[in-house]
Amino acid sequence: MRREIPRVDLADATAASVARRRAFGETVERGLREIGFVFVRTPDVARMLPAVYGAYAEVFTRPAEELERYRRPEIHHLRGYTPLGVETAAACRRSGADGGPQPDQRSCWLIGPESITDPALKDRFPAFYADNVWPEQAPDFHDGALSLFDALNDVGLEVLRALEPRLGYADGYFAELTRDASTARRPLCYPPVSAEQLGRVVWGCRHTDGNLVSVLPPSTGKGLKVKLRGGGWIEGTAPEGHTIVQVGDMLQYLTGGHLRSAVHRIDAPTTATARSRYSSPLFIYPRADVDLRPDERRRANSLKHPSITAAAFFEARLRTVGLEAAVT
Repeated sequence: MRREIPRVDLADATAASVARRRAFGETVERGLREIGFVFVRTPDVARMLPAVYGAYAEVFTRPAEELERYRRPEIHHLRGYTPLGVETAAACRRSGADGGPQPDQRSCWLIGPESITDPALKDRFPAFYADNVWPEQAPDFHDGALSLFDALNDVGLEVLRALEPRLGYADGYFAELTRDASTARRPLCYPPVSAEQLGRVVWGCRHTDGNLVSVLPPSTGKGLKVKLRGGGWIEGTAPEGHTIVQVGDMLQYLTGGHLRSAVHRIDAPTTATARSRYSSPLFIYPRADVDLRPDERRRANSLKHPSITAAAFFEARLRTVGLEAAVT
């Protein structure tokens, strides 16, 4: 079993050489099947990151009372700002010192697509297609967030397209599945850890992602660990100039477990730090009304893989991490 996350070059996905395109798809499929992660060389994305992370830092260090204005708990926090301690992964529900929950020590901002072609989706799934919430007087945050959204989305869709022949899907299968998707960008801020907090803070409890694929460029610090199928953990930090693409629970469900989402975590530092760690994942989802039931080739049985929409699938995940909609 593979114990190292494989690397590919995004340029090979669209190369004129059939052999290069085939090798790209084969390496991606093997990495996502055996580990759930693959590193994709994306130099254009890498060049965007310094300015993007600088804009994040300016917004996340604003006064708490201002950031509180940008919260939207009534829609599961699916847009705008989410403060520290709101999310708790299922694995950390009883891992605190007192046997209670140990929330992730991070804040975030959730950004969805600016437009869709089917306006009826906004009426049917208002939380998943809500208008974006932007911080005031932060043009660099706004522009950088949208530019990186598009760039990371292109990376993820190229990887999914390369999987189609490997999985026996028709050309364009994932393009249709993700048309008007409720895909979301999530700028994340992991605050500094003081000497008094060492060993008591969880930046990101072990979990799997609930979407199709996650696309994660290098963060400003280390900490990402990936659990191997056969046991043990490996470093998951992307090499310089590379972006991570990983399997989410929806893709695992859709493929009947052929591709499996990898358990991963974000370790807090073991020495006191003065700087925050910033990260910028994109979570690619299907359109909210898509049925995730595997096709007959990959369906174990109707009990294990019943019919379920992407919206219902993800709403269940939101409840497990404490992001159910607030009652107003």
